[in-house]
Amino acid sequence: MKTDRTVLSMTLLLAAMSSCSLFEPREPEDPDPGGEITWQQPYAPQTVVLNLENAMEGRSISMTMACCDSSYLFIADGADTTEFGGSFDFSGWTYDVEQNTLMNIYNFVQGSGLSEDSLVSVIMNVVPELPDPVAPSDSATLWRDYEIVAAGSEYAGWDSPASGRVEFKMVEDVYGLWSIGRCNDYRPDGYTGENYTWGVAKASFR
Repeated sequence: MKTDRTVLSMTLLLAAMSSCSLFEPREPEDPDPGGEITWQQPYAPQTVVLNLENAMEGRSISMTMACCDSSYLFIADGADTTEFGGSFDFSGWTYDVEQNTLMNIYNFVQGSGLSEDSLVSVIMNVVPELPDPVAPSDSATLWRDYEIVAAGSEYAGWDSPASGRVEFKMVEDVYGLWSIGRCNDYRPDGYTGENYTWGVAKASFR
């Protein structure tokens, strides 16, 4: 009997010790940063944009896609779908489509022959008349004017970077981490047709 009670006591003690952390929120891990690409835990929507810039310039597909929610959708400018719809497919642009397309771009620029730091360039500037929300909760909308280069590409080369305005619809998960749920792409103000949007540049690799 004494042995049985001892075994039972030890079992209950071990169960109590292990249960202390069962209901604590897990500490999310960085998406394999590799030590060379700057990554910050996205506890604010603005951090997602910074991570996206760094991940794209570092051509890390895992880190780039870590900026996107699993429900991610990319919506091209309506004028682009009208003008280029006969050549490129803009429909049903989900997380998987984004991942495959960016993998194609990253692989392509690697063969451009340029130096590693000249393969992809991403600049995203806050739009003054569309400021970021001060204290968002659950969802947020961020606007950025962008200029993106994918070295050697037809629609986003160094001689003619892709440019436009993007609307990021950000979502927050149960751990307080933000990601991109939806990305709406727009032609820049005063569009002349000399520079294409990132949507067109990406679609050419789909």
